This record gives sequence, C-alpha cells and structure tokens, in this order.
Amino acid sequence: MTKPRAVVYRQIMEHSPDDTIHGSISRILEGRTIIIGLTGSVAVMRSLEIARELIRHGAAVLPVMSRAACEFIGPKLVHWATGNTPVVELSGANEHVALAGNSSSRADLLLIAPCTANTIGKIASGIDDTVPTTFATTALGQGIPILLAPAMHEPMYHNPAVLRNMEITREFGIGIIEAPVIEGKAKMADTQYVVDACIRGITGRQSPLAGRSVLITAGRTVEYLDPIRVITNNSSGKMGVALARAAYHAGADVTLVYGKGTVEPPQGVRVVRVESAEEMMNEVLVRTKPDHNETDILIAAAAVGDWKARNPDTRKTPTNGMTSLQIDLVPTPKIIDAVRTQNTKVRIIAFRAQHRLSRYDLTADARARMLRAGADMIAVNDVSVQGAGFETDTNQMIILLPDGTEIEIPLASKISVATRVMEAAATYLL
Repeated sequence: MTKPRAVVYRQIMEHSPDDTIHGSISRILEGRTIIIGLTGSVAVMRSLEIARELIRHGAAVLPVMSRAACEFIGPKLVHWATGNTPVVELSGANEHVALAGNSSSRADLLLIAPCTANTIGKIASGIDDTVPTTFATTALGQGIPILLAPAMHEPMYHNPAVLRNMEITREFGIGIIEAPVIEGKAKMADTQYVVDACIRGITGRQSPLAGRSVLITAGRTVEYLDPIRVITNNSSGKMGVALARAAYHAGADVTLVYGKGTVEPPQGVRVVRVESAEEMMNEVLVRTKPDHNETDILIAAAAVGDWKARNPDTRKTPTNGMTSLQIDLVPTPKIIDAVRTQNTKVRIIAFRAQHRLSRYDLTADARARMLRAGADMIAVNDVSVQGAGFETDTNQMIILLPDGTEIEIPLASKISVATRVMEAAATYLL
C-alpha cells in the first residue's frame, strides 16, 4: 500500500541529502524544516545554492515548484540538491496542509526564492493557482513565517503595482528580502543574505535578543607611524563579523563598528567603518551615552591595538642611509573602560586574547580584566591553540561571569561559537 506523501516526507526529512554537508557550518537550524518555493525566473538556478547552505546549517529543506519553475530547472536536480522530491502538483495527500497548515508536520518557515512579480501579485491578492502560492496562502493562514526573495527586471521591480503588492505582503507580516538592482535587473539577493534572513525568521522570533540593540566592535585597528606605515595586528575580523551575524540571527538590531578586516560584514547589519582605536572609541561612546538609550549590549570583540606613536610623521619616514629607527609609543585608550565610566547600565561583553597560558592563568587573567572594566561577561581564548588563532575559520573560548560561572565552548566554526556567545548573553544578561 502506498503511504500518503506527507508521511513519506516526514521520513525523508529525518535524513540529510548528503551527510557530509548536513550541519557542516552550524547546527543552528537543527530540527527545523524550511519549505523553499521555486517560481519561474532564471534566478531559480541559485535556489539550489540557498537550499544547500540551509542544509549546512542543519535544516531540512522541502522544495515546491511551479510549472514555470520546472521549465527552467528539472525536478530531479532539485531532488538531488535538497534530498527531497519536489512537490510539483498537489495531490489527495494535501501536501500544502500537511507541510504548511494546521498539522504536527508543518514547516518552520516558507521561503519563496526566487519570487517573481507575478507570484508577489498573487500572494497579495490571495490567489493560489500554483503550488508555491497555495503553500503561501496556507502558511499565511497558519501563521508560519514567510520570506520572499524577489527577482525580475528593473522596470518590473519599479512598477507601481508591484511596489504596492510588495507593501501589501509586508502588511500581512511577510518579509521581503530586497533585491539589488544590477545590470538593469533586480537580481535575487546574495545567497548568504537569504540564508541569514531565514535563520533570523526562525530563531529570532522567540529569542530574548529580538528587538534589542546590540553594538559590536570587530576587526583590527591601525595606528599610523607616518602616512604610509602603521602598527597593527593579525586579526581578520572573522570572529566579530560572526558575532554580528549571530546577533542578527537572534533578531537583534545590530550595529557593527568595524576596523580593518578580511571579511565583509553581513547584510542587514548597520556598519560604521573606522581605522584607529580613538576613532573606534569615539563611535562606541556616541552610541552608549546613557541619555540616548541606544545600546542594550556592547560586545567588544575588536582587536584594538595597544600602542600608537606619540608623534606620527606627517611625511613618509625615509629609510635611505638609516640603520635604526626609534619610535616613542604611548598606550591607546581602553574602550570598554571608557564606556563603563560614562554608562553604568549598558551590558558589556569583553573579549580577551592571550598566548600560551595555562588554563588557570588564562581564566585568572580574563577574570581580572573583566572586574577592572566592570564588564558583565568576558570571552577568552588562547590564540596559540591550533584552529583558535587569528585568521582562522574556527575558534574555541571560555566564557566567564562575575559570579564564577564558566562556560566552555569547544573548537567549532566561528558562527557556531558566536551563536553560543549570543545564547549566553540572552541567558545571563537580559
């Protein structure tokens, strides 16, 4: 006897399409199910990238396709990418109800990517004559989060009717992942941005950090010796950017004060660029004034340089005929100390990097720094540990609280570590 398709889906969903990628980046979507709707746009070629990235964060991805989408990309390829046979037509199994309705097997989020102008108009008007729009109608009635990633030619994107329809869908509570206009086309948003929006759409709904203002410093600062040469360090900014992404995932309103770094900050995050320690401090102090009520939590993850030239040269320092050079250095300002002096209420998470210390000395040093600064939490790591130093994609940390609590975060991807830090912040600081 043939099993109902909904039952078959529940069985398939327990398995990854490829065990080598399931949860390979993080487990933040472990146990979560995302329906991805594919509609008739050439941008559907990128839907497979999005599906695979969601799987890499632990999600089960269930594809549904319009007939027009099937003309651009074959269901077999979609099956390969997601591990699940796409729904290309509805049957007596009521797939839309089983997966997006009032059933125990319903998904956590519906993403339509790409979403054509035609599909946006149908959703805004309550028309459901394709598989993706029927899923949207059902999910909207059930209260399942919906995200649309538009893709179309620029004139269509600026059409007053399309703009009105997008506004109507926003009024319904549907999220629109804005399309950048490039080469005369409103192209579907960057894959990472779509994935971040999906994670935020699921995890940010119930997080204590949702709606909170989180200020994060990241990257390395530079101090000029002359107009050409600088003093700096090897920080890539990866950890701070991961923290910004994790805070965004948790539904926070994130501002990133970003020095030099090798990675781009996530979309959806407000970015302020700086170079020196003084510039970074000034930007942070403006946003943590007690009368502004602008920042709930400051996460000081930047690798701020400790020294700067007392009198930097205004011209490039010559080297011809020189055998040595002496530079008078003075300390740079301590940002978290200055913040705590002006604001006793903002929650502060400090970061501390050390090199080749015993665990006892590592935590003792970090705890002393936390107490001196009046920080509410400190995360410390030993950069001499393989995989936990500068410029790596992984990290491990120990989180310390003033009451003596210690939280071990084992070696993992930086986004996984950042997620653990944000979970600790939500648990202990709010």
